[in-house]
Amino acid sequence: MDLTLDQLLAIIGRLDDSAGFDTPRERFRRFLIDRMDTIDSARQIIQQCREHAGEQSHRALQDAVVLAGRFLGFETTFGRYQPDTAAIAHGTWLSRHRLQVTAVVCTDQTPDLDPDTVARGVGDDADGIPRIGLLVITPFYAGRDRLERALAAAKPANVRLMTLRGLLRAAGMLGEGHLTHEDILHVFNPGVSLDGQLDLLERVAAAARGEPAIETLADTMPDPERHERRYWVNVMRSQTFASERVVHSLIGTRQILGINPAPGLEDRVRAGDAICVFMAGRGIVAHAHIAGILTDGSRVIRDSKQFTHVLRLANVIVYDTPVAPTHELARKLELTLTEEAEAVTAPISPREFESITAHALSQAS
Repeated sequence: MDLTLDQLLAIIGRLDDSAGFDTPRERFRRFLIDRMDTIDSARQIIQQCREHAGEQSHRALQDAVVLAGRFLGFETTFGRYQPDTAAIAHGTWLSRHRLQVTAVVCTDQTPDLDPDTVARGVGDDADGIPRIGLLVITPFYAGRDRLERALAAAKPANVRLMTLRGLLRAAGMLGEGHLTHEDILHVFNPGVSLDGQLDLLERVAAAARGEPAIETLADTMPDPERHERRYWVNVMRSQTFASERVVHSLIGTRQILGINPAPGLEDRVRAGDAICVFMAGRGIVAHAHIAGILTDGSRVIRDSKQFTHVLRLANVIVYDTPVAPTHELARKLELTLTEEAEAVTAPISPREFESITAHALSQAS
């Protein structure tokens, strides 16, 4: 995007459900249709929407997620920002004569969802076209666990749940040729026979043989009761990432990060841990969860040999303005860098991590 989301919305106006060709809502949607024409541009726009809390970012994210259905092979139709009970859709995805998907985007602005209400809002298959409801869970949505338990108890046959990260992964695999639209239909609405699922697994496994090996890559973070989350900070010299564009591209859009654990460090970085990124002389510029560790990062990052690990990230937040830690913490972090090291990863206390990230998120709200 040439403009930030805030700048764009300041020009377009307040997003609401007012009807008309030249309303802010319609202008914003035309912008998305024009600019969100590749999966990379979709990731970039969605990331900008995710970097801010609040109603307007929530509505912009709704539209971006609805339009992302194009990258799964669907025809997409926008819905209302505040749909009524009888029409829950934030948007609709259609595969003609095959499947209709009612898309509901869940963020911090989404009220509690009742599975039975969602199931009724999806409608029936009276015209012979199967219909399902898809709840797309974004990192801002705090009710995921409760919603999963409610769906498990109610067991509605026509409701599915998918994370935003999972949606983008599926779109990326389709764009790379590892999946087809037919595969997506099988995943969303599997038939009685398991043969189609086995064919899909076989082809995906074959495609994966040429990919980097992944030690751990989970769509959800490990259960805190079984996994004691550790907190890390990746300390970098400012010239390592010369511009904010690189930070947004590598960490924000591609969601990868090369690291070098500090010498003599006994604990090791694991999937499910949390990490923030500190640029010496500037401050903390991002934080994320660690989704996986690549054992061979040469295919996803330049000069990967200078790093001992390459991380796959999830729930990434890149800050508009670097967050300055306390003088004592900043001094401690800068001292971890040796003359030879461009970047070093060191442990940070949960209290320090939470203080930094809470401040950053409060500035974005």
